[in-house]
Amino acid sequence: MSVSAPPAAISELRERIARLEGGNARERKVLPFGVAAIDSVLPGGGLAFGGLHEVAGGGNGAVDGAAAALFAAGIAARTAGKVLWCVTRPDLFAPAIEQAGLPPGRVIYVEAGDEKSVLACFEECLRGGFGAVVAEIARLSMTAS
Repeated sequence: MSVSAPPAAISELRERIARLEGGNARERKVLPFGVAAIDSVLPGGGLAFGGLHEVAGGGNGAVDGAAAALFAAGIAARTAGKVLWCVTRPDLFAPAIEQAGLPPGRVIYVEAGDEKSVLACFEECLRGGFGAVVAEIARLSMTAS
């Protein structure tokens, strides 16, 4: 015997679930920078939600890495929900991240032992539920395994 719920009840449940999951923030497909010169060259006019984006400094120094981290923090600050930040060493300076607009209360910090662990954590958390997921790694091997 099959019992079906009225369509209105199902719609209401879907709306409630979307609110609980932060579904209203996901309605947008892109996160625009608000700078015409940048947004005009990005597909859809901004960074795609649900996509993988690489942020890199201009070199290998600490200043370049800090600039890239602050840039990523500024982007993550404009999303809804918690932000997972995976690192191999405890060098993330929370007051600077906050100055970029990302309050410490929104950030879950994961200090993994090595880059392989950072990437494993990063991949697991990409499944959903976070406003942004950041993985700091020195180099990414593009070798198929």
